[in-house]
Amino acid sequence: MVLKYLCLLYLAVISFFDLRTGRIPNFITFGFSALMLFTTVFTTPSKILARLLCTAFFFLLFLCIAMFTKGLGMGDVKLAAVIGYCKGYLNTSFIFILACLGGILFFLFCHFHKRELKKIPFAPFVTIGYLISEIFCRRIL
Repeated sequence: MVLKYLCLLYLAVISFFDLRTGRIPNFITFGFSALMLFTTVFTTPSKILARLLCTAFFFLLFLCIAMFTKGLGMGDVKLAAVIGYCKGYLNTSFIFILACLGGILFFLFCHFHKRELKKIPFAPFVTIGYLISEIFCRRIL
């Protein structure tokens, strides 16, 4: 339960930075990651290996996406790893599907209203996806 609130706090903080600067600071990601790992050690130590494997999976998946496209930065890659650690494979996949759909809708809205976009911040859409999954999909996933 504590991990869920830490993850939400992390997402709120990085969304603020992503909207303001277009970057996700490493010290925030690494600080929250250490805090989440520390929390897991004391609350559910039996889940550490599974969480770390999920972290590695999403880190490598998003790293490959970032290498072959110009849309994602390394902050987004580390964000995917943190969400993977907190939520597991299925929930993380669902959160990022929602985030991508939100980003696409935002892009289309801006395109049809003739607003120029230099970069779309991804963290706010991940935060919205996280909230939707927590509110509406707790029993499904």
